[in-house]
Amino acid sequence: MSFTSQVKLELAGQTQQSYCCVTAELGAFILGASVMTLSQHRHISLGFRTENATVLRRALWLFNKSGKAAARPRLLLRERMAGRRQYILQLSSEDSHRLLRDQGMLRLDEAGEERFSAPQRVMRRNCCRRAYVRGAFLACGYIADPRRRYHAEWVYQDRARALRLKRVLAQTGLAATLSARRGNVLVVIKGGDQVAELLKVIGAARALFSLENTRAEKSLKESANRAVNCDHANLNRQLSAASRQIAAIEALSMAHGLSALPPRLEALARLRLSQPDARLVDLGAQLNPPLSKSGVWHQMRELINRAQELGF
Repeated sequence: MSFTSQVKLELAGQTQQSYCCVTAELGAFILGASVMTLSQHRHISLGFRTENATVLRRALWLFNKSGKAAARPRLLLRERMAGRRQYILQLSSEDSHRLLRDQGMLRLDEAGEERFSAPQRVMRRNCCRRAYVRGAFLACGYIADPRRRYHAEWVYQDRARALRLKRVLAQTGLAATLSARRGNVLVVIKGGDQVAELLKVIGAARALFSLENTRAEKSLKESANRAVNCDHANLNRQLSAASRQIAAIEALSMAHGLSALPPRLEALARLRLSQPDARLVDLGAQLNPPLSKSGVWHQMRELINRAQELGF
């Protein structure tokens, strides 16, 4: 099961909602997953379209909670490509008009006939805004697997519906952007913190825990990789420096012999040749008198300078 399906399954099981939140969530369903037909008598028929049976049951639950039904909804099933199924919960004309009036989505034209229009109502309660975002996600939302990337999006057929969701998201503290794909308008949220906040807003506690667990694992792996890469780079630098020091000492040995060096430099040179992989701090501890890492480095620098004067 995809991460999106897991989130929708969790959200569909939430039943403790007030009537205002049911109305808000149902409004998001209408704007995100509805299909409307107009009869010869100018009667609007509303249906909810989805490929997820869990979302279909949620739409039916919201419809039953919205008020007394004039007629029993019909379930239509369509076979699509690759064996996929599309479900349509078709409402009667009376119930369709009732829901659209409740949402403020019907307006009277000059002829006195009702026509569908974008809702103008502003949601002032935080619980209703959260319910709206939840309904929008159930209707047309998607969240990528957090093991791969932190990305959430909603797909709408027109810009007005996308802008309404973007405004509601901003009211809940989520920063979304708009983009286009194949003639549709997308509302997009990116970033681990933003996706985590989205899951918190819509009430997907189990999904949020899974996301945070994945983020912790990825952070631990990244820290371990950085530490390994840092140690590897330090080791390479150490070996490279030791190789240069040994080459310089061998050049001095071939030119005049190490006995021609001052005693302090001769002792360090012979110690480096006997321990090519040792760190400077370890070499300094074996000298008499002992030297700090800085002192050993300066003496090594003097050996290299002497070798460079000989053409090394």
